[in-house]
Amino acid sequence: MVILIHAVIIVDDGDQLRIITQPDHARLASELLSLWRTHGLPEHPRRDSLLFAVREHDNGWREADAAPWIDPVHHRPFDFLTYPEEARRELWQRGMARFADGDPLVALLIAAHAEAIHQPLGASWQALFETLEAQRQEWLERAGIDQATLQDDYRWLRLADSLSLAFCTRRDDPLAGPIVTAGVEGEFLRLDPFPLAGTTTFQIPARWVPNRPYDSDSQFGGELARARWDRLRMRVAAFE
Repeated sequence: MVILIHAVIIVDDGDQLRIITQPDHARLASELLSLWRTHGLPEHPRRDSLLFAVREHDNGWREADAAPWIDPVHHRPFDFLTYPEEARRELWQRGMARFADGDPLVALLIAAHAEAIHQPLGASWQALFETLEAQRQEWLERAGIDQATLQDDYRWLRLADSLSLAFCTRRDDPLAGPIVTAGVEGEFLRLDPFPLAGTTTFQIPARWVPNRPYDSDSQFGGELARARWDRLRMRVAAFE
């Protein structure tokens, strides 16, 4: 079973939980995209900002990663849908604000990702995005692009995010998109058409903690602090 938590990514490994931080997941997404050799990405006019946005798209969760919260009712870390809404909105706003002055394209891409994820969740999120509309128009003007160009750029962030999550969770359901089809087979993340120069091994830091109920944030935090860092590895290759 996979639990996607926007403070950390947690995967049920039987008697243990595999823990991967959101910033590490985002860095992996950027590393994978940085080696992309097809679909015009190497010549993309905003490639540097795009790769930076992919690396930083979950930066607002940096502080939450340092101290994950436990749901006091279920004695498990809060998941994506149950993480307190007000805190979640504040974290996304902080993630956008960090780059609004220096690189408005990065702020725009983070906002687009937040909207793509949360728009189906209800009116409270729609209200947030409506309040951001004026800022988005200003960021578009400063970035020198229009909304259609932003959405075209955002598909790269969404793709890299999905591929990195497939890597982290090792989920075996296929991902079919307009750029590539992907699937996990054992230790391989397979892509078609294959966009890299050759089969490449990627790795990401991970920790394992006991899979049991937790009574408090500090109890879970203590297990995380004692957990030994290791590396999760996977090879990215073409379908055979």
